[in-house]
Amino acid sequence: MMKGGLRALAGTCALVLAASAASAQRRPTISLRADAFMMWVHSDTGLARTSLRGPGFGGEGRIGVNGLLFGLGLLQGQLKPGGVTGGGTSHVDLVQGTVFVGGRLLPWLEMTAGPVVRAYVTDSTTERWVFWQARARVDAPIVVGQLASYLEVWRALASEVNLPTGAGRIQGGEAGVVFQPPQQRIWLRLSYRMDDALLGGPSGNETLEAITLSGGIVIP
Repeated sequence: MMKGGLRALAGTCALVLAASAASAQRRPTISLRADAFMMWVHSDTGLARTSLRGPGFGGEGRIGVNGLLFGLGLLQGQLKPGGVTGGGTSHVDLVQGTVFVGGRLLPWLEMTAGPVVRAYVTDSTTERWVFWQARARVDAPIVVGQLASYLEVWRALASEVNLPTGAGRIQGGEAGVVFQPPQQRIWLRLSYRMDDALLGGPSGNETLEAITLSGGIVIP
């Protein structure tokens, strides 16, 4: 799965880079973003079901050069079993890192691709996911120059996970609204995302959901 997926990923990157290279020369820009989120993780292996939830923080930085995008992101959260409170409650630490490259094929269409590493860490075990994903994002204005909406979808082209059940299809999406005051470089965003992965067969799956409040700045 990894070998074929990497070929597909290389093709996707080549398409994005070729389209972006054809764009006019532009001044490089730097975009920085900070996130605060509430996350829910539901896992069903067919033999056992678990449900975790908890808050977390993250961030992303990206550089735009002549229509090309290069970026990286990091998030971290602490999850606890849903509905369980009180001292002594076990928890799971979630850590995820993302690296991507891409560009804008159209003024309203952005495409990126790159690896994602996600780990769920407890005192005794670490569940580790590594997948290469292709993303497409569509932007649509609500109030021109102030408020916009967006929809982003992604799918893993190759994946590895250290679970006995393995993993099949992995995909997800995100939707949100972005507010940017007129003639300002700062912006605010409220979004909802969901990732879904099959675990070894049609009866098992793992779902990650998050509601995120973000703030960012663009440096020309």
